[in-house]
Amino acid sequence: GFTRLGSLLTGLWGAESSSPLKSLIVDGIIGGVGGVIVFLPNIVLLFMAIAILEGTGYMARAAFVMDRFMSKVGLHGKSFIPLLIGFGCTVPAIMATRTLESRRDRLITIMVLPLMSCGARLPIYALMIPAFFPAKWQGPALWLIYVTGILLALGGAHFLRTTLFRGETTPFLMELPPYRMPTLGSLMVQMWTRAWLYLKKAGTVILGAAIILWFLTFYPKPPADYVLPAGFDGNTAAAATKFEEIDDPNLAQSAELSYSIAGRVGRLIEPVIAPLGFDWRIGTALVGAVAAKEVFVAQMGIVFAVGEADETSDQLRAQLRDR
Repeated sequence: GFTRLGSLLTGLWGAESSSPLKSLIVDGIIGGVGGVIVFLPNIVLLFMAIAILEGTGYMARAAFVMDRFMSKVGLHGKSFIPLLIGFGCTVPAIMATRTLESRRDRLITIMVLPLMSCGARLPIYALMIPAFFPAKWQGPALWLIYVTGILLALGGAHFLRTTLFRGETTPFLMELPPYRMPTLGSLMVQMWTRAWLYLKKAGTVILGAAIILWFLTFYPKPPADYVLPAGFDGNTAAAATKFEEIDDPNLAQSAELSYSIAGRVGRLIEPVIAPLGFDWRIGTALVGAVAAKEVFVAQMGIVFAVGEADETSDQLRAQLRDR
């Protein structure tokens, strides 16, 4: 639906139009907010599953069973549920930390949650892993990423508990409710309430962030006599190319992103991310992906001058292998 809406609005201006208003609406608002709202069906199903577990009385028992193990790494037994939800989406996982009574436990859980690989990272993994690993190692590589994230989360929680958040461990006190069959009405109310909170955030905080990030990636525009930096498109010949002489629309779009505020930030942070093997182009894509992780793949397609790209783009994978 959001793709069709974007195509419809693009048609009103024309595909070749460079109108800032069109870019703001299509790329900024629809691309930014829409990129988050498209996860609403997943979120609703996730909340429904959680509501069923809570309604039957099993959620409390799962937290009780995991408390002994979680306490060894500095987490509360109830932290198990947000960490599990984190594999679906980090936003509802952070919302789920409200069940923790201690502020210390909430903060520790929230700080390690980003280490759990959420569903929005799968397109990034699907792009990167085949670019650098042969087919027989792609499955194990993905598995190792998930396992490494879990181990880092547990280790990070233990480190935070013994350094920044020292204190007595909160005892696990919970009344175990009896097993019962949840009513359809209670499930729908819980599901709708949490989904509405998610939409409200998308319509306020994420909308504001999307507009700011659009501005950072859209302005300023390069002047006609702007000369592309050496090795811009992967070869030193680009050093003598002026912006007005570019014939390839993908390369022109990449040059515009490079000249924008986001591109300049990417060049500024390049020395910091260089030890990771990243250059200014990946840094620029990281800036554009602040609002939503999955936007990183599309930003990489722009900055590497391959046009629209997704996790199946062999051309973008080839560019990553050659850099």
